[in-house]
Amino acid sequence: MSDLDLCWKVEAACAAAWPAESSTKHNGWLFNCTEGTASRRINSVNPTKYHTSADAKLVDVAVAHYSELKKDTIFRIPEMISEIEPLLDQSGFGEADTRTLTLLAPDIADFEWHNDVTITAQPKENWLDFALDRSHFSPQHRLPFRQALLGIGYPVLFGMIEEDEVPTAIAYAVIVENIAIIESVETKPQFRRQGRAARLVGSLLAKSRSLGATKAALQVIAENDGAISLYKELGFSTELYAYHYRKLELS
Repeated sequence: MSDLDLCWKVEAACAAAWPAESSTKHNGWLFNCTEGTASRRINSVNPTKYHTSADAKLVDVAVAHYSELKKDTIFRIPEMISEIEPLLDQSGFGEADTRTLTLLAPDIADFEWHNDVTITAQPKENWLDFALDRSHFSPQHRLPFRQALLGIGYPVLFGMIEEDEVPTAIAYAVIVENIAIIESVETKPQFRRQGRAARLVGSLLAKSRSLGATKAALQVIAENDGAISLYKELGFSTELYAYHYRKLELS
């Protein structure tokens, strides 16, 4: 794990790039909730830099909170707060699931714009259609996803590559202070391994510089070797920290 202050700064920026519909704060911990979507990030307990030490009372309060909402209790656990693990063991939470890595590009000065990439400050309808039609977005997820994008309180850039006016790859960047957070990188299967994701991310970061970004971060499943190799080749060379989820099912 890298510099702790930087980890927490990136953690806060990533949270801002995918905000929950509602968030209750308890001693520096965020109890996120978003109706109509299975996204765990915005339906889980998340620490902030200013969290108090984890204790049994915190776990009990979280379980009571989500039980009242008739939801499973999910803790999102960055490596910076691994001391909470024994408490979750004692409370019957399930085992840790797949790790997700947070990668940092410490300097985005060399990223370049590519002519086949379109970038807008608002998502076009075909951008939204592409994002919302991805396999893991069911119909009831559409409105929460759209509302989450509209709820981002920082500058956002929406990138897209089209083929005959049909999107083939999309992503977006959120600029939080001097950090550009890259989200929702997606390429249609038949257009993968053709450099589209690299051109898209590169163009978003080139544009992000004009909005004050000097570095960038993104999060990727640790088992996705292909994506990790791509991002490291692009300059996301620093592994800041990993995180995982643990769940207690509603009884």
